[in-house]
Amino acid sequence: MKRNRLLDNFVVRNLLGLLALLSVHYLTDLYAIGQRPGFSKVSPYLYLLLLYGWLVFHNRILFDRLFLKGRKMIYFGWLLLLMALGSFNMNFILHTEFNISRSLPYLVNFWVYTVTGLGVYITYLYLRTHPQAVSLSIPTITDSAVESGSFSCVVDGNRQVISYADIQYIESLENYLKVITKPKIYVTRLTLKEAEERLPKRQFVRISRSYIVNMSHVDSTGPDAVWIGSKELRIGKVYKRYVAEQLSGD
Repeated sequence: MKRNRLLDNFVVRNLLGLLALLSVHYLTDLYAIGQRPGFSKVSPYLYLLLLYGWLVFHNRILFDRLFLKGRKMIYFGWLLLLMALGSFNMNFILHTEFNISRSLPYLVNFWVYTVTGLGVYITYLYLRTHPQAVSLSIPTITDSAVESGSFSCVVDGNRQVISYADIQYIESLENYLKVITKPKIYVTRLTLKEAEERLPKRQFVRISRSYIVNMSHVDSTGPDAVWIGSKELRIGKVYKRYVAEQLSGD
């Protein structure tokens, strides 16, 4: 299944989310909206607009830049402070502007929406980094199928011999290559095309103009990328059919 890159755009994704939220509320509000006078017709939608803005701020600023960066105590401090101020402000407006004496249900909704919005965002982050819709399967490469040879290159004027089994992937830097292994990274003057010709085809697959990957180190694959540990390597558009053929063993 081809991934829709348009949804990776922050503005597009959030406009669609806001539109969905307003549309769902309108469907449930369709019969009651005509019975409300004046500003009260649109006030719920203004509230949802402000609420969505808060959710985006919370998820992308507070959660992303504080909690996910390990600054958890600062995150919870800001969260509780802003939630308390938001609840106080909402309670004040409901009492003074709308003469609503029972504001507790609205305050509960504010907290529930915040928690729900965070849950949706965490799910999005998980699916983005751990794709479930896998269109490519990782071929089974047994120990006997892994080549026992080595890749020879010159690094800083010295000849280096790197075992095929140690190479995770190779990255192109124009006329240079980065040969990535777990212990270290080697930089050598060589093109990716030259390296591709010297590496065993079944074990090493070129996935783009920039990368050759060692399939024995690939942990998971997606429609547009492969993962070696937490490292995401994008599959080039013109290489997709070739990669699919190599992974299927054709």
